[in-house]
Amino acid sequence: MEKYELVKDIGSGNFGVGRLMRNRETKELVAMNYIERGID
Repeated sequence: MEKYELVKDIGSGNFGVGRLMRNRETKELVAMNYIERGID
């Protein structure tokens, strides 16, 4: 995830959080679904 920086959260649901991210090198904007993992 070091390749991207968080711009803003754009939504959430049952399967995670939709986030708007920016590529640090190219400045391209992308949308990612961020799914938190539980630690066992």
